[in-house]
Amino acid sequence: MKKQRQKIKVDWKSKFLDLLIVVIGITIAFNLNTWNLSIETNSKVNGYIQNFSTESKANLENLSAAIAFSEETHKDIDTLKNILLSKRYPDKRIVALTSRMMAMSAFASSTTTMENIKASGDFDLIKDMELRESIINTYNFYETTANLEKLLSDYINQYITPFFFENVRFSDFSSIHSDFVKEPAFENIVFGYEMLLNQLNNGYHENMKMQNSLNEKLNRFDNH
Repeated sequence: MKKQRQKIKVDWKSKFLDLLIVVIGITIAFNLNTWNLSIETNSKVNGYIQNFSTESKANLENLSAAIAFSEETHKDIDTLKNILLSKRYPDKRIVALTSRMMAMSAFASSTTTMENIKASGDFDLIKDMELRESIINTYNFYETTANLEKLLSDYINQYITPFFFENVRFSDFSSIHSDFVKEPAFENIVFGYEMLLNQLNNGYHENMKMQNSLNEKLNRFDNH
């Protein structure tokens, strides 16, 4: 006997609906995952921006204080230089003005946020290239400023402090050797200090320009 072939009727409409449901489900799941990742990324970026903004404002305050101290010192050193150039050696201000060279400002920049974002590998999350460049340039210049401070600090330790200890009595700031102010070595020390202080002040002001520019960009980004 020949087997009778039975025709199988396929419900293509039902199959298509099942496939459509699967595709829609996958698409929704993918979009939800992408949306969640986007929210997480935006949250990370906003967190970094807020931290950069807080840190940048603190650095601006510290830098302003360092500039104020450094410029006040420069006025005193300029007075001392003019006294020496005019050879007014009996001027009683000389010792007090000389002592100003033993103190210096120190810009203690905070770089925690930059260190964290570099360590995490998240720096590329900040898509605004202008902002990224400003952050990098400003934080890199902190190192330049620190190097300028170190140059002046080393000069103080190697030349000014030893000379001061040798020639000035600390108890009353009187001169141990009354003629030390006439020595060419002392004049050279003062002029050398002024040159390094000018370099440091220029570095501070350059850093200030970058800091102000960065703060403006961070504020614009934060207000979007």
